[in-house]
Amino acid sequence: MNSIVLVYTTFSNLEEARAISEELLNKKLIICVNIFPEVNSLYLWKGEIHNSYEIVTIMKSRSGQVDEIIKKIEAMHSYDQPAVIVIPIEKTNKSFTNWVNNVLI
Repeated sequence: MNSIVLVYTTFSNLEEARAISEELLNKKLIICVNIFPEVNSLYLWKGEIHNSYEIVTIMKSRSGQVDEIIKKIEAMHSYDQPAVIVIPIEKTNKSFTNWVNNVLI
């Protein structure tokens, strides 16, 4: 069964976040994306603490699309090591579920 999932990832700039999100929407791999501009990220990279501003996206999709979403994000992303995190959803309201299932392939 294709359950609904959230796909969380970050980008270095708004243009990249929009371009990749629009590609995923055009391919009907996701049904919606929320883009949160300029979040402050602290992270470990190559043994050092880094501090930068990133764009956070939360994409809504189905589990059957996850492998293709990850493949597309990794191919288009500017980061060497993008974090693509898939979060399963336990339950959604019926109208949202119907919308997702009627629109996505």
